Amino acid sequence: MQFKDIIGQSQLKQNLTASVREGHVPHAQMFLGCLGYGGLPLALAYAQYLNCANPQPDDSCGECPSCMKMNKLAHPDLHFSFPFPSVEKRKISTESITEWREVLQVSPYLSLHRWMVKFNAENKQPNIPITECHDVMRRLSFKAYESGYKIMVIWLPEYLGKEGNTLLKILEEPPANTVFLLVAENLETVLNTIISRTQIIKISPIDQQELADALVERQQMQPDEAYRIAGLANGDYIESLDLLNHSAAEHAGLFEQWMNVLLSNKAEPMGMVKFADVFGALGRESQKNFILYSLHMLKEVLHLQVFGKPSSVLTGSEKSVVSDMAGKFNQSKMQRMSDWLNEAHYHVERNASGKMMMLDLSVRIGKLVKPAAAMV
Repeated sequence: MQFKDIIGQSQLKQNLTASVREGHVPHAQMFLGCLGYGGLPLALAYAQYLNCANPQPDDSCGECPSCMKMNKLAHPDLHFSFPFPSVEKRKISTESITEWREVLQVSPYLSLHRWMVKFNAENKQPNIPITECHDVMRRLSFKAYESGYKIMVIWLPEYLGKEGNTLLKILEEPPANTVFLLVAENLETVLNTIISRTQIIKISPIDQQELADALVERQQMQPDEAYRIAGLANGDYIESLDLLNHSAAEHAGLFEQWMNVLLSNKAEPMGMVKFADVFGALGRESQKNFILYSLHMLKEVLHLQVFGKPSSVLTGSEKSVVSDMAGKFNQSKMQRMSDWLNEAHYHVERNASGKMMMLDLSVRIGKLVKPAAAMV
């Protein structure tokens, strides 16, 4: 993986290459941000740059023996640790390394859902068990085989339970020329003891135009539609690909139905229950994309309130819904809705009950529209 293959993130790429050129390579770094922003691709490109035999100012050469092996994820000094389904008989990551290489060769922008699908275990809880922690220490106890650095990429350290404390000593005082690269998206669920031993590198959403350009180049989309999808995805390449597989019209119709329930003059608790049933029957990816679409519509409402017009091209029905919402919610209420939707997206990602989550969300938003006494 080379930096040139990563969408956007130009400043971060410059910072990472500069740290190597200047000899300031922290022994434990955490790439923090939504997976679709590019944390894992950045870690892979950085690892390749660290051990490149002929590094260029802004990228690895891509041609030396080290780069060739890194590109195939088969370098003997590149190690991985990642969560896998608890129902699997496998106890350590190396037993799943073939599957890992296969999914990353398709795309290094890897979601937890796509990884779990590889095991036909979409609804199973993944974790990084104590056996894996012990194996990480074992693998790093050996000297580097070929290159200057031994590199351990830990994908989603959120799935390290208390057993992760086993790694604290090696994280704090690793063997010589050993670098840990952790890729996380939710700092709140990472052990504080691990956070305190890493240098956090925050990854920002991909610029909308850069994401749109990537969709045009990689997915052969029309520029206007690519820009619209990039806006809906909020700078997340993984989400943009998910959105391509689901109808925008479907989300629009569902969102209009939801708002009709919440914004009607007469309280409709049964309508909330029915809508929760509809939402709960959707697949998890459809649920996530509906929430992303809802967040996009909130952004359009805010843009209408501040600038007097939406920020993007909307259909007639979308304009009507946005206008109606703008008259019912002030900016403070919109912010609360946005927070709740982001929270809902997080819980859906982790297999929460879509039906129960949507019912709770609808009741909370309903109370913003009408007095609590009316919600009966």
